[in-house]
Amino acid sequence: MNQTIFSKELSSNLRNSLFLYRNYKQIVLGMFVIIALTNPVHAEDLAQDPTAKPTETKPLKDIEFLGMKLIDANLNSVRSHLWDVGGFLQAKTTVKQRNIDKFFPWSTLRDSYHITFQYNHSGKVVSVRRVYRPYSIINSNKRSEITTRDVALKLIPELGQPTSTSRKGWGGGGPYQSYIWQDESMKITVDREGSEKLGNIFVEYIIKPHKRYLVIKTEEDA
Repeated sequence: MNQTIFSKELSSNLRNSLFLYRNYKQIVLGMFVIIALTNPVHAEDLAQDPTAKPTETKPLKDIEFLGMKLIDANLNSVRSHLWDVGGFLQAKTTVKQRNIDKFFPWSTLRDSYHITFQYNHSGKVVSVRRVYRPYSIINSNKRSEITTRDVALKLIPELGQPTSTSRKGWGGGGPYQSYIWQDESMKITVDREGSEKLGNIFVEYIIKPHKRYLVIKTEEDA
């Protein structure tokens, strides 16, 4: 009789222990989820070297592209600079153009298909667009295609957190995230061509003070 009572008590204790264990697992899992959702990704989390400190963010007007300060760049300085840097082939169709330049990287920025500069009539840079290859060297440690998030994370140490984000691509191919940094001097966008999931990823710099149709007139022209 005593043995039967003891067996029943043991079974009851085991059931209670199993119940508490399951609840404990759920509580711990819930805590991890809450921590993950309440901690945003910061610039230091994006560096290739986990011990590296994030660089100081710059005002957008001081942002450089390939070593050129875009707010000060013009057609002549762009062509001269890229010639000095080397590793770029200019599209023949743009050699004689005054409002657009298109360069194809062959030994520099090999993770990109092409880079397009657009100028206004006074020669100032109006916009720059860099189009990435699907399997970029910045993601060489991954077998999957790069994402807009991968590219945005590379920019955050210099630009800081994006001004805004937008979820796109609902029309087909699956959704994705686009990212924007902007102030009164510049707008920087990470997006996909055609706003579609299958479109190539690009980074576009738009220099706001440089009006596209600005023309510098001399006193003789006035």
